[in-house]
Amino acid sequence: MSTFSRLCAVALFLVAGSARASDLHALWDGQCGGCHGHAGDFARESLEMRAGVLTGRLSGQPVTAYLVRHNGGYAADQIAELTAMLTAQAGTSADFRQFCGGCHDNAAQLVRDWVVQREGVLVGLGSGRPLSEFLRRHGGADDASRERILEALTRIQSEVNHR
Repeated sequence: MSTFSRLCAVALFLVAGSARASDLHALWDGQCGGCHGHAGDFARESLEMRAGVLTGRLSGQPVTAYLVRHNGGYAADQIAELTAMLTAQAGTSADFRQFCGGCHDNAAQLVRDWVVQREGVLVGLGSGRPLSEFLRRHGGADDASRERILEALTRIQSEVNHR
C-alpha cells in the first residue's frame, strides 16, 4: 500500500469514526449514500427481517455479516448502530417522504437544521413550540401519519445527536 493510500485510509477512518460518534446519518451519507441512496428508502426497498435478523432482500445475507467486509469493513460498534438504524427504517412507513419530502428531502437534515429536543419533546429550533402542534397545521398529514412522522423524527434526532 502506498503512503498516499495509507493516508487516505487513515483519513477515511477518522471521518467515519467522528461521524459515527456524533451523527449516524452523516456516516451513512458519507460512506453508503453514494451507492445506496437515502437510508430509509434503501432499508424499505432492499432489506427485510427474516427470523428476527435484518437481511438483504435479494442475497438473504444478514446485514451484520455483510458489513464486516463491505466497503472495507466497519467496526463492531458501527455495524451495530447502522444495523439498528436500518432495522428501524425498514419498519418505518414512508410518511415523511409522502407528506414532507416535497419540501424536505432528508429527515436527518431537517432535524439538524430545525428541530431540538427539550425535556423529551421535539420542538422547533426557532419557535420553541412542540413539533406535534406545528404538524397539525403543516404538511397535510392525518393524525396517524403525524404520529408516525414524530416517532421517526424522534428516533432520527437520537441518531443525529448521537448518544
